[in-house]
Amino acid sequence: MSSVQKISRNYFAIAEQYKLASMLIVLILAGCSDKKSEGNSDVIIPASTASAHIYQNLTAYKGWQKFRQNNVVIIHPPNHLHQARFPELTKVFSALSRRTCEFLNMTPPDSLIFYFYTGTGHALDVTGQAVPYSDGTVIHFWLPSFYGPPLVKHLLYKWESKFPKHKFLWHGIVALLDGSQQNYHQFTLEHIDSGIFIPLRELVVDTTINVDSERLQSAEAASLVDYLVYIYGIEKVRELYLSDGDIYADFEKVFKLPVDNIEKRWLEFIDTFVADGARKEGS
Repeated sequence: MSSVQKISRNYFAIAEQYKLASMLIVLILAGCSDKKSEGNSDVIIPASTASAHIYQNLTAYKGWQKFRQNNVVIIHPPNHLHQARFPELTKVFSALSRRTCEFLNMTPPDSLIFYFYTGTGHALDVTGQAVPYSDGTVIHFWLPSFYGPPLVKHLLYKWESKFPKHKFLWHGIVALLDGSQQNYHQFTLEHIDSGIFIPLRELVVDTTINVDSERLQSAEAASLVDYLVYIYGIEKVRELYLSDGDIYADFEKVFKLPVDNIEKRWLEFIDTFVADGARKEGS
């Protein structure tokens, strides 16, 4: 069976087993702004520099309370605006964690600790960061924001603590698993139709890709990652993730095909995938 005859497993575009989590995500994100602040996408803070216990001893966190459900712990200021939704939020975080760990072929962590700030202003005052993030030990989270990215970044750090030289892979994985219900294969085809498609040779060396502030390069990277994992498996993608040579040579070494051939097969694949999806919707 050729690659274009296979059906993609684009995780959050077609996931059926987590409808509850998906519905909750859509409801929460409905009021989010499309404008995102520039974040700290390329920053990975070593776990040794921070811990839940250290934070709890700092003045800014004095009096914060804990909510625990299953493997999720939410540490929050008293009378948090979203406190009534904590039980639902923990279900969403657990579902996203399971799906991300399944995708990365890793064991889910025993616990996930979230420091839940009251909003962007509060988080910026305390952390100096404008976008939810992970410091390698805990996840710093606030609304409005997407649920998935800080959690995926947290799990990626545990998967491989080294930030990849070929950064499109990191941003592509975060976008693909962001929990936003976006179909990034469809986005990529729309980029082609509208004349804004970034060829693969340019995408893999793009220095402006940033999952926290754009959905042009990162959308294409998400579609590409999904294709590569489906066709070659996560361990091959991991091999490229850890490579630090010339990206074109690394592509050919890992996948046994030059970049131009990979692009051709990728676009054929997503064209077939999107067409199949349209036929199913119309039947």
